Amino acid sequence: MKRKICFLLAIIILVLIGCTRIEGLTGKTINEESNEKIIFGVDTFTMASSPVFVAEAKGFWKEEGLEVDIRPFVNSRLALDALLGGSVDIATVIDYAVVLAAFQQQNVKIITTISTSEKHVNILARKDRGVLKPQDLAGKKIAMSSGTSGEYVLNRFLEVNNISKLDIKIVNLNPPDMIAAITRGDVDAIVTWQPHIYNAKNMLGNNAILFSSKGLYNHPFNIVVLEESLNTQKEGQKKLLSGLKKAEKFMRENKKESIEITAKRLGMNAKDVEALWNDYYFKIGIDSSLVSSLENEGKWAKKAGIVKQDAKEPDYKSLVYNEYTRSLG
Repeated sequence: MKRKICFLLAIIILVLIGCTRIEGLTGKTINEESNEKIIFGVDTFTMASSPVFVAEAKGFWKEEGLEVDIRPFVNSRLALDALLGGSVDIATVIDYAVVLAAFQQQNVKIITTISTSEKHVNILARKDRGVLKPQDLAGKKIAMSSGTSGEYVLNRFLEVNNISKLDIKIVNLNPPDMIAAITRGDVDAIVTWQPHIYNAKNMLGNNAILFSSKGLYNHPFNIVVLEESLNTQKEGQKKLLSGLKKAEKFMRENKKESIEITAKRLGMNAKDVEALWNDYYFKIGIDSSLVSSLENEGKWAKKAGIVKQDAKEPDYKSLVYNEYTRSLG
């Protein structure tokens, strides 16, 4: 019996010595070597997600000791739904969708913006349907994705051009389906973002007319989490942003390769992506104008009847959590 006990003690001592040696050589314990994991819901059909594509392709999250499982979505509203439903830990979401979620008492927080663009969302119409100027959209069938920036841009565009929402017929479609719909002539116009507008315009050729949203909406594309996860997944979230910050730097210094990475992920020609690239500002951080943008969109949503008139407005400042971006510099 004594021999067995001595034998077991010897094995335990050898194991402990081995672990100590591993820690001495690597500077990390066995537990520290194991990666954290984040399930990331991403709109993988948009130019705005380019920093995500680059961070993944260049292995920046692995360098941070973070395993990122990207779950693709065709728009950010669906990514937000997945976040609220608990099937992803973090998601790419536009500010407008965050505002609508806040009106529904959902505890969501923007922890960074990854890109902005005044030319991201546009309206594309068919000339052969008699659309040559904005007012010609009256009486037309227009495709958009509800709960997205497309909804916000369309309504603002109608207001500015004195077109009643009652004078158009709205068809709710996901962006990839809009290209086929306007090409076939199932709809007269579409409201969506890049690269779908660019691809649809190429399909229609000279029959296409484009109405820009510049001046109506500066599209901030954000990373959003649930409030409670700020405690439970704090380290993983910080590592995710650190990887994105590395991607930002890489994109600034390696434009050609970044375009190629984005083109491959979007299934596009690199020259087509390059034609759109300078319309975007890729920056990991929170702009001082974000809170006021959220507030303007919230007040507009009430005025337009998107949310109930008696709905309590959220504390817009509380929708933004900037502790992580402050530490990134």
